[in-house]
Amino acid sequence: MSKPRKKYKPKGVRMDALTWVISGFKKVAEVPDAGTKLMIKNHVSFDEIREGRGDTHHVDNLITMVNCAEALAKRQLGRDWLEEIGQAQDAIYAMAQRGVSGKPFLFTGEELKAVQTIVELHDEQLKNCPVRTLELALEDIEKEYKANKMRRIEPLETA
Repeated sequence: MSKPRKKYKPKGVRMDALTWVISGFKKVAEVPDAGTKLMIKNHVSFDEIREGRGDTHHVDNLITMVNCAEALAKRQLGRDWLEEIGQAQDAIYAMAQRGVSGKPFLFTGEELKAVQTIVELHDEQLKNCPVRTLELALEDIEKEYKANKMRRIEPLETA
């Protein structure tokens, strides 16, 4: 008995390959929809959490932002900030743990400073980052997620 034939799936075709290549060289901040909206979304999430109105969606946005900042830093766009990025990741992790434990999603003073520094760093990264580099950084994040290299946010145990 022979194997059944697999359904034919045609490969995607780019209608304008030249525009796609040229857009890869543009800076993210120069792309109106992508760069500006991304920066605004990051700042809104940070402000909502800072003012005590944050929820899990805002925390997810901050986690994605800091992971993206780390991936861009590993791709030579702010490599000297890796230690501060790690501190911001720890700060968001601690805040998220408190939040899923039933407390409000709020930063402590030191955590707030660490995350604010990385929000500003990520804005600068996006202003100086080509679109293609950002795409590669997002692929790096996806690979780490699939390999289960990211920390899970567990509620704090109460004694």
